[in-house]
Amino acid sequence: MITLLFACLLVSGFAFNQNYNTALGIKFGPGWYGGSGGLNIKHSLGGSTAIEGLIGGGAHHVWLQGFFEINKDLGEEGLNLYYGIGADVGFWGDGHGRRYRDDYYYGGTWAGIDGIIGIEYTFASVPLNFALDAVPSIRVAPYVGFGIGANFAIRYAFK
Repeated sequence: MITLLFACLLVSGFAFNQNYNTALGIKFGPGWYGGSGGLNIKHSLGGSTAIEGLIGGGAHHVWLQGFFEINKDLGEEGLNLYYGIGADVGFWGDGHGRRYRDDYYYGGTWAGIDGIIGIEYTFASVPLNFALDAVPSIRVAPYVGFGIGANFAIRYAFK
């Protein structure tokens, strides 16, 4: 069964309409997570679908985010539009706030449902990929809320 799954993933990589199979790099911007950056990976599932994952954090928190994405060729070699849906989860630890010395907060967990829409360009001559996207997010725990972030990614494209 594992051999069959591996064979399907290997064959599906050849049918992907992007210019790479996997891209690895960093993604950052003024986002829902207070301008955090993170490590980013995007991988082809075959056809026009891909998955994308991020892990990031700061001094007192860490977060994970994942997306299922659809990619559309925009007509110019290496230029793609992508959109999709995903989720995020984050954890923060106990500590003192920055604003006031006595502003103590307790650790916890958050979770949300995210959308993504963006544009990316992969160079033909060098294995470099740039992406710019918007990520609306609905926080579902520990409270209900809405936020939106914008991100810029720089990734090495494995062809």
